[in-house]
Amino acid sequence: MARTSANRRRVHEPVETPGKKYADYVVCDPKGCKIGCVKEFFANARGEPEYIMVGVGLFGMRPVLIPVGFVSVDEGQRTITLQ
Repeated sequence: MARTSANRRRVHEPVETPGKKYADYVVCDPKGCKIGCVKEFFANARGEPEYIMVGVGLFGMRPVLIPVGFVSVDEGQRTITLQ
């Protein structure tokens, strides 16, 4: 396949991964109380996010994995809430 200038632009455009997009979002329990911050996302073979690593406890040092099926995202407030 011949590369055109349009193809080259697409190759070099930054791809926003969920890990970067939601980095440091505050994670809250269903009542709205902060439990930690997003540290990392883990994706399946298709690149879709499956788990969120949340730093909890004193200084966010204890990592906890949460399946993304149990959360809702509020991009305006930069929060992820457990359901």
